[in-house]
Amino acid sequence: MSQERSILDEVVERINTRLGRWKGRLISMAGRIYLIKSVLSAIPLFYMSLFKIPAVVVKKIVKIQRNFLWGWGSGERKIVWTSWEKVCEPHEAGGLGVINIKPFNIALLGKWIWRMSYSKGSLWKEVLTSKYGGWRNLKVPISNKNESLWWRELMVI
Repeated sequence: MSQERSILDEVVERINTRLGRWKGRLISMAGRIYLIKSVLSAIPLFYMSLFKIPAVVVKKIVKIQRNFLWGWGSGERKIVWTSWEKVCEPHEAGGLGVINIKPFNIALLGKWIWRMSYSKGSLWKEVLTSKYGGWRNLKVPISNKNESLWWRELMVI
């Protein structure tokens, strides 16, 4: 678990490092939205596709994104023009289309379950089926403490 914690800290640090290169107050609102959507949401993408991100880390990442959107780098108080929930809504619903990290993380993990149920003859599916009994065993309570962290987190979706 400490290795997972250090990976999470590294993800948050990479986001902060990436922000340090940009001057948020010198970039337009549209530019900040674009950077959040293209870069800041992509940094934790690999981790999110494999593991369930703890709520503490989600809060840290969302806080970094919010601060950057509403005027990162400025010393004075920032005006929050709309709620973060509205920012995360799709364009069609009147939002700005920024990815909401928590549901996106669950969707990425759910994609693995979908892949296991529809993949035919793939080696990775055969390995998981022989080790854990396949995707149908995801709803069975944990019986073996030697299961991988990835498999255990798929079980709690």
